Amino acid sequence: MKQKLTARDIQSIVKLVLWVLVIAYLCFSSGDRINEFKINSLIPIWLKPYMDKIVHFCMFFGLAFLIKSLYWQKTVSLRPYYILLVAGVGYAALTEVVQNYFIYSRSGDVFDFFCDLTGMTLSVFVFPYWPKAVRWFFG
Repeated sequence: MKQKLTARDIQSIVKLVLWVLVIAYLCFSSGDRINEFKINSLIPIWLKPYMDKIVHFCMFFGLAFLIKSLYWQKTVSLRPYYILLVAGVGYAALTEVVQNYFIYSRSGDVFDFFCDLTGMTLSVFVFPYWPKAVRWFFG
């Protein structure tokens, strides 16, 4: 028996698609274009050499988090969830390949891919505790 999509499901899908587009923009834009946002002055000096890795971690942490939230309270099988996570890993690999071979101002990096995978993995483990952490943090 197939379940109908609820308004919450559609909202989750839209968030997921928008996040995928944000990742594409950040991965495929030139660094000069991203620096136009002028956030460099907000970043501590000791953190600047690692910013690229932190951004990759955060982008794919968010991606896996949105994928997990899409299937968290569903009674459907977990198979689509795993397919989407595998697609997320494929997307991480694709972004690095495209950066390396097709965008002249960017380069692919195995360590970026590792940060992508680390972000996705940690997101899957953190997700069940997220509501408790938010309640604890905000009182």
